[in-house]
Amino acid sequence: MSQNKEDRIRKLVDTGKGYGLDWVLCMLPENVFYFSGFRTMLYTRFVGVLVAVKEEQEPILIASFIDRRLVLDKIWSPHWLKKAVLWGPTAEYEHKTHWDALRAFFQPGMRLGVDAIQYDFYDQLIKIFPGSEIVNLQDDILNIRMLKDAEEIETIKIACILAEKVMAHVPEWLKEPITEIGLAAKMNYTALNEGAEDIFYPTLVSCGEKILAYHSPPLRRPIKENELIRVAFGLQINGYGSDIVRTFCKGRPPAEVLPLKDAFFETQEALFEMLRPGVTSEEMLQKAGQIYEKRGCLKNWGNSIGHGLALTIHEPPRIAGDDKTVIHENMVLAIEPGLGCPPHGGFSHCDCVRITPNGCERLTSGLRDLVRV
Repeated sequence: MSQNKEDRIRKLVDTGKGYGLDWVLCMLPENVFYFSGFRTMLYTRFVGVLVAVKEEQEPILIASFIDRRLVLDKIWSPHWLKKAVLWGPTAEYEHKTHWDALRAFFQPGMRLGVDAIQYDFYDQLIKIFPGSEIVNLQDDILNIRMLKDAEEIETIKIACILAEKVMAHVPEWLKEPITEIGLAAKMNYTALNEGAEDIFYPTLVSCGEKILAYHSPPLRRPIKENELIRVAFGLQINGYGSDIVRTFCKGRPPAEVLPLKDAFFETQEALFEMLRPGVTSEEMLQKAGQIYEKRGCLKNWGNSIGHGLALTIHEPPRIAGDDKTVIHENMVLAIEPGLGCPPHGGFSHCDCVRITPNGCERLTSGLRDLVRV
């Protein structure tokens, strides 16, 4: 296990000690991967990483017999833990169920830290290990994950570069008649063909007023001329993702959008310039609000600037509302202080940055204009 990966476990153990825990159990896929390197394509059977807090012992990967080859042969996303326990229904497995596997480590009356569990799992856990206390550690784990190591940053950079390469094809594809879902399909196909492991989140393509339903899927709607087109796209490399948003228009964009476009880029550039360790989300939100108020478009802004990203698309910090997070070196952020413009949709570009000791490094190009086709 590399030093960076040992540090992840050490921080988790230190967190557990602060709560007086006996064990920590991680079951969210992104946390299992973060603390072990293991992934499976379907999390329909129990998989978890078990970390002892009070006793000195190796962390344990617990997985289903169905993922035996992924665990033992390490044919994809190889885990780095020294100890792995498989459970399954046949005689070759010591434990028939995941509960049997957990019984080998847990005791009644323990203090157990978890990242996220469903109520039925909690209910069964308390019945099997009576007197136990369950402590929610998800916020603590997200804080551990918030600062990226060199390997994580390099992987996110690669994901950003490839996502921009795919996005660069969009103007060419828009020159021909195409639907929202047709454009999304071309982007996804090209990304996978060019080396992406997967699409990081569902590719979002929207035209006109539908843009304001920000997370709506691409539909079989023809992309029309003289209408704004918003494309949000991210792809995945070795578990880590990118996030890019660009606004396009076939033909002449609505006149009402042009002042918003200029206000947006002034604001985004100001945020890039102020991003450095020690700056707070509150200061960034105030800066954006001041510019938008001066530009007369404060009402078009949703009081949101962006978010962290790495293993999932929306990670802390969530730079919005009354958030007061202090920015630290090696955070990776997606900056997108978007503006709405009914009935034409809205305007936003999203660009990723890494926080450096004295500022920020842009991981995407920061295209400074509405893309006209």
